[in-house]
Amino acid sequence: MNAPTGSGKTVATLAPLLEHAEAADHKILYLVRTHSQEVQVLQEARVIGHRLERPVVAVGLQGRARRCFLLENVAEVKSATAEEHGKLCADRKRATERAMAGEAPLVPSPELPEGGEIDLTDLDGCPYYARVLQTDVDELVERLGAKLPTPTEFDQLSRDENLCAYELAKKLVPRARLVTAPYAFFFHPHIRRSLYSWMGVPPERVDLVIDEAHNLPGQLRDLASVALPQESVRRARSEVAERGDFQLPDGPSATRFFDIVGAAVEELVHALAREEDAVLPPAVFEDALLTALGGTSHRLDTWLGALATWGENLRDEKRRERHLPRSWAHTVALTLLSWPQLEPPGYVKVATRTPRPALEAYSLDASGPARPILECHTSVHLSGTLAPLEEYRDTLGLGANARLLDVPSHFPPEHRRLLYDPSVTTRFEDLRQDSHATAKIADRLVEVLACLPVKTAVFFPSFDLLHRVLDAGLQSSLPGNVFIEYSKMPTGDLWRSIEGWKRDPEGTVLLGVTGGRLAEGIDYPDEELEAVVIVGIPYPKPTAKNEALRRFLDASTGHGWEYTVEAPAARAIVQACGRLIRSEHDRGLAIILDKRAPTFARWLPGLEPMGDLGATTRAFYGGRRARWSPSKRPTESGLPSDAALPP
Repeated sequence: MNAPTGSGKTVATLAPLLEHAEAADHKILYLVRTHSQEVQVLQEARVIGHRLERPVVAVGLQGRARRCFLLENVAEVKSATAEEHGKLCADRKRATERAMAGEAPLVPSPELPEGGEIDLTDLDGCPYYARVLQTDVDELVERLGAKLPTPTEFDQLSRDENLCAYELAKKLVPRARLVTAPYAFFFHPHIRRSLYSWMGVPPERVDLVIDEAHNLPGQLRDLASVALPQESVRRARSEVAERGDFQLPDGPSATRFFDIVGAAVEELVHALAREEDAVLPPAVFEDALLTALGGTSHRLDTWLGALATWGENLRDEKRRERHLPRSWAHTVALTLLSWPQLEPPGYVKVATRTPRPALEAYSLDASGPARPILECHTSVHLSGTLAPLEEYRDTLGLGANARLLDVPSHFPPEHRRLLYDPSVTTRFEDLRQDSHATAKIADRLVEVLACLPVKTAVFFPSFDLLHRVLDAGLQSSLPGNVFIEYSKMPTGDLWRSIEGWKRDPEGTVLLGVTGGRLAEGIDYPDEELEAVVIVGIPYPKPTAKNEALRRFLDASTGHGWEYTVEAPAARAIVQACGRLIRSEHDRGLAIILDKRAPTFARWLPGLEPMGDLGATTRAFYGGRRARWSPSKRPTESGLPSDAALPP
């Protein structure tokens, strides 16, 4: 189902599903991408339960790392994977169960140190888990049934009562009619098996909902992809050297082996990936290894098996010593063992330069990881930018019988104007050939912003173009109360800063990127945002992976260009414009600074050329005066004096 933001997708799906699930004794599993979406689902369920005058028992699941009070101050665990964290937790749970059975004292004591970092070797059992084992679940369900706490509220309640929030949620899942969870709980095979076990139902008694579903195909491809980063090979080599090098069976030493692998990865990345990535010629990596090692593919598998066994023994040893059960040698060996099986048409092998030098087997087929969806009794897929629905259905392999529903906006059409500027383009070739093109964009943007009397968001297709336009003259014209998004700004700092900007009555402009956190994950109700300017068309980067995906979808669906280029760009534009209208009371003006905008007219009903923007804004906003003048100048630092910058 494709329906505009604010149209009530969540409640329109949840209310009838709850009725059906109760009648059929099913469970509703509601998958979300972000924490804020999970909060919204539980708040809707809370209101539905109140209207029904009976509680809806619901549980919001979160990852173990987010909810572990015992290990949250352990420095060694901060980079742990879900598997590694799970092993640490399992050991402490067993120690706790032995202690409660009288076989051993419970260590550490319930009085854990507050703040600061803790040494992992000092921890044995877990008092938070012990408290969960002693908890009356029936009493807790009765107490929480009416409250239906959000994950944050649930975590705070658990912390106040010294309960493990992760294990407590697991105990409540069998009693819950509604379970919310991040995508990984369902699409990671091992976690999915555990989830079904906790819920106490088979897949055919699960009613599945996938929120913000336009993100799912990309997430599934990433889940199925396999990467060999150059840094991982380096760490594997160091790991072996630190513990005493050893000889592989009838082969080189382990350190020599990793030296050869690392050199092969480095050479391929340097030679092929001139920009972001490049496709590897068939078998080029395998041939380079065998040539340098002087062995056969059978001998290579033998050496990799020996390294994997050594790494597994190291993980077990670290676990016994109460350290993080990690082995880089084990990880690299398993990656290399799987490498020959990751072949076309389902995979493309590439050398990547960014975000890290690596070789990667990139998954092109999202339908394989999506197959568990078809095992459920039913599934509902929701988004405000899921169109074209046929592309989503075909990409996930949902079948021709999947029902497609495209719901038009029910908000008053006169509350939103969609304009485009035919005098501007951000086409790559035009920017490359005209040395003044970026400055022209900056000048035009200043003219547009000077006509807008409301809080305005400006979204660029990339951080690179954003900063180039800033440097080309926009920076010197911005007012003081502006917010600029930076690519590596920590999420917590971003959330706090943007909330401050939204509350600031003098706030004028925020600058971000289409497809970024400000353009998709945040609500701006009422007067928090009343205009959006989109600079250019946010086409996906023309990377080797995207080109391979286009060819794959051309072969499988006949719509490669539409599905990999046009549809993602349209979704990014619609998402950015969707920041404006969140209720029937919101009003907003969206302007696309690019003459190519009419290409997306079918996704943007009412799109028209800009014309006299000053007259348009005066008529639309009722004669309100512009909020800022382009004559203001920055401080000596080169940035506006009150700009919100990362710490």
